[in-house]
Amino acid sequence: MPQTIDGRGPQRGFAARPASARAGLGAPAPQAGAPPRRRWLSSYRISAWVVVVYTQLVILWGAYVRAAGAGNGCGPNWPLCDGQFLPHAPKLKMFIEFFHRVSSGLDGVLILVLWAGAMWLYPRRHRVRRAATAALGFVGIEALLGAALVLFGWVGMNASPARVTADAAHLVNTMLLLAAVLLTALWASGVEHPAAGGPPKRRWLLGAGAAAILATAVCGVMVALADTLYPSTSLIAGMRLDLSHAAPMLDRLRAIHPAVAILTGLLLIWIVTEAPAQQRLHKTLGYAVFAAVLVQWTAGATDMLLLTPVAMQILHLLGADLVWMALIAYAAAELADAPAKATSGSAVVGDATA
Repeated sequence: MPQTIDGRGPQRGFAARPASARAGLGAPAPQAGAPPRRRWLSSYRISAWVVVVYTQLVILWGAYVRAAGAGNGCGPNWPLCDGQFLPHAPKLKMFIEFFHRVSSGLDGVLILVLWAGAMWLYPRRHRVRRAATAALGFVGIEALLGAALVLFGWVGMNASPARVTADAAHLVNTMLLLAAVLLTALWASGVEHPAAGGPPKRRWLLGAGAAAILATAVCGVMVALADTLYPSTSLIAGMRLDLSHAAPMLDRLRAIHPAVAILTGLLLIWIVTEAPAQQRLHKTLGYAVFAAVLVQWTAGATDMLLLTPVAMQILHLLGADLVWMALIAYAAAELADAPAKATSGSAVVGDATA
């Protein structure tokens, strides 16, 4: 009989756990004298969630670097800062950029450790291994994109199409990195791997929701760049400029982005209300998606009315990331609950061999 990692018989996902474990994401805390491997698994779950939080903080600081115009604070040098490993008496913009590089590098180290832990604790082809490997790949791409932005001068007040494209690619990769780290934490905490079956319509809807969030985020990062390059003196003046035929393309996107965000939010609300909840975690995450959309709409409207101050730009990005993570977690919970297709002679595979 296939055994799970902790030596128990095969269990099918989150719902198969005891009631005390189903109340939250993780399994019950190991008792004193628990096997060493179980204690390592518990530590790995906690570490994975720490990496999720830290990665989010690094993302927010990166947005501050752009909003503060400090992307060129270290000059056209990478990975060195102003030609130095450790800059002496750095000015404010240099410190902002240097701190971002250091924190991003630490995030890469943490994700590398997370990947190594997954390789050691989980068997081949396990879902946690796959998610951690994806996170490691995305953080590597993140470093390359960050280097390209600096080395090619796509920072500061650069408004070239290449800079816009690079910023969009950087954002999409960042969100995929966040999703991979989140799935690592969720699957390490006991949420089951997506089942082979389930209604195709729901899979398409969840995929469409994720694609809509990414498209809205790309539009949003272009608008944020426009706010940095072409700040408005008043709401009315900004709206007139946005609707002018002589306005740069980035400026025109400021008039389109709110409509795109509203449509995406309505799509997400429909997705989470269209199907009945299958289990408590799934239902709770549906409420989380709904609430995150409402908070993000409020943050977006406030950001626009206040003429996009830096603090509101950071909060607006945080709201977008929370919507993204809520949908990823919601999809993971729903697809884990989807009934597998029945096949003659097939057997249920244990958690350790997923």
